[in-house]
Amino acid sequence: MMIAGDKPEALSIVASALARGLRPDPQVMPAEWAETHLILADGPKAGFKWDPAVTPYAVEILNCLSSTSPHTRVSVRKSAQVGLTEAMIAWLGTIIDTSPGKAMLVLPTISTAQDFNREKLGPTIEQTKPLNRKVRQASSRSSQSSTALSKRFAGGSLTLTGANSTADLRSKTIKYLACDEIDEWPLDLDGQGDPMKMADARQISFHATGDYKKFEASTPTIKGQSRIDAAFEEGDQRYWNCPCPHCGTYQRLVFGGPDEPHGLKFNKVWPYSTHYVCIECGGVIENYHKQQMLLAGDWIPERPEPGRHPSFHIDAISSNLTTWDKMVEEFIKAKDDPGQLKAFVNLWLGQVWEERGDAPEWGRLFSRREDYAPRTIPPGGLVFTCGCDVQGDGAYYEVVAWGRDKQSWSIDQGFLVGNTADPHDQVWRDLDDLYQRRYPDVYGNYWPVDALAIDSGFNTNQVYMWAAKHPRARAIKGDDGWQKAAISASPSKVDINWQGKRRKYGAQLWHVGTWGLKSELYANLRKEGARDGQEYDPPGYCHFAMFHDEAYFKQLTAEYLKETVIKGRKVKVWHASAPNHLHDCRIYNMAMAAHLGVDRMNVAEWDQVQHDRAEPPKAPQGDLIDRMGPKQQAEARAKVAKPTAKPSAKRPSNDNAGWLGSRKGGWLNK
Repeated sequence: MMIAGDKPEALSIVASALARGLRPDPQVMPAEWAETHLILADGPKAGFKWDPAVTPYAVEILNCLSSTSPHTRVSVRKSAQVGLTEAMIAWLGTIIDTSPGKAMLVLPTISTAQDFNREKLGPTIEQTKPLNRKVRQASSRSSQSSTALSKRFAGGSLTLTGANSTADLRSKTIKYLACDEIDEWPLDLDGQGDPMKMADARQISFHATGDYKKFEASTPTIKGQSRIDAAFEEGDQRYWNCPCPHCGTYQRLVFGGPDEPHGLKFNKVWPYSTHYVCIECGGVIENYHKQQMLLAGDWIPERPEPGRHPSFHIDAISSNLTTWDKMVEEFIKAKDDPGQLKAFVNLWLGQVWEERGDAPEWGRLFSRREDYAPRTIPPGGLVFTCGCDVQGDGAYYEVVAWGRDKQSWSIDQGFLVGNTADPHDQVWRDLDDLYQRRYPDVYGNYWPVDALAIDSGFNTNQVYMWAAKHPRARAIKGDDGWQKAAISASPSKVDINWQGKRRKYGAQLWHVGTWGLKSELYANLRKEGARDGQEYDPPGYCHFAMFHDEAYFKQLTAEYLKETVIKGRKVKVWHASAPNHLHDCRIYNMAMAAHLGVDRMNVAEWDQVQHDRAEPPKAPQGDLIDRMGPKQQAEARAKVAKPTAKPSAKRPSNDNAGWLGSRKGGWLNK
């Protein structure tokens, strides 16, 4: 028998083979792995490999997360749709393929985690060969198989969960932690604390070795409350700098402003002729220069002191995935609407929105009152809402007419006296009268309110009972928080039968996001119009009449933002400095306007509303039509006469009618 010792060259071959087998695999940088293997699941490059030329700024972010990097935390403050979700998936893919261990991806909710798996992660695993080979397939027969929210592979696992899940955030030890859209996470989880602190605690056992990684990314929201903004400020604050194609000066691309000589410049009307002006040479940079500029870009930290972790900011102006013209188009559409402008700042600029919480001067509003009669609809008012704030001794109310560009006119307001705890008290009959009240317009028509919001925070059961009897009324509850919608997409059923089950046709409760509406109200109250010497009244402008007294304006402006520490975090919350009932009534009116779609209507839809409301209605209106089927609705509306030269003053025939139209097919839901 021949053994290796008989052949020295054979011994050398065997030794080399053993050495290669024992030698660890060379570490692959995450960006290199993604370029070689990752197949994109959606977007314009779906089905193709990840290309660093499309998002060159993602390379350094990914490589800071490599196993050879000394960093344990990476933060990214970003605008929407800049390709960093794919970068997060690339990092998780690198872990599965080259550095297996226990990993967790935390999204805002369990529901968003399920959507993320269905639309992005699952298809990526299926199409990317190394991941398809290593992630175990789903199987009902094996406890070691993968599921929608748990991906299992040799040496580790990836758990997907929501920041609203205490079970996953408290129960697992995690080496790799990915946190997405952290500004949408709750501040407190069921009274048990901050979900971010819970997630961070999953990595405590790795602190001594330093062998752990955390990647957090998000679009920012409100200044002072934004998690990602705080994380970015704690880091070394890296910005993507690009060279000017004319002089070569590296600079951070900024949106700029009308008073700044550099930055993005454009016309206010189409064609926007958008271009960038260099901060150094003043050279004009066109959008077609951008791709080569980004390829030559580099991350430059503004706070490179020791101890600061890598934190990055990237926004749409430095993205190949959109154009400067499209960015300007979105700005033009948003600039006059506080809510839309806030979204633009967050989603396109990747910056926090600073809520201005100081109350407008009530005296200035009082001095610019206009001369229109109470309980009449001025020209321009086309949609009508009412907000009621119920107290123990009565109910405050305000009626508002809404027009194009969300301009508003306060046409009626007051206080109905009575004991609201007693459902048989006169105050509830006075509310019936308010609900039925008709307001004359300039065409000689009389209109009731299209929707009435009544706050359920006081004498709740009586409010529920009253609202359930009035089809155009909405029992509402104000919710705190900056991420709440103006009004919930659907109501919750609140009536319980004797079996403890919710009644199908009982009272319904609509949730109103008051904080954002308060900020929007104050932004609109600060606007200057024709009475202030401007050429026109801007979108969102609020009109008031001479019948509004000082007390009205003091209540309207009675709230302010105050910074408060809640569970160790500084949060801006609304406080009242004086009675604020009419302030609340206006907020409820704004919620009803959103409910009716006033903020979503385009020019053609407003034209249709004006056409329809400029003539006496001769067909069943509002809620009566709502009870008909689609065919009967169309037939009823077809009977409405065409406009006449002199419309006669004729009241709607149905006393319970508003002018809501079909809730499924009418203009309100377009």
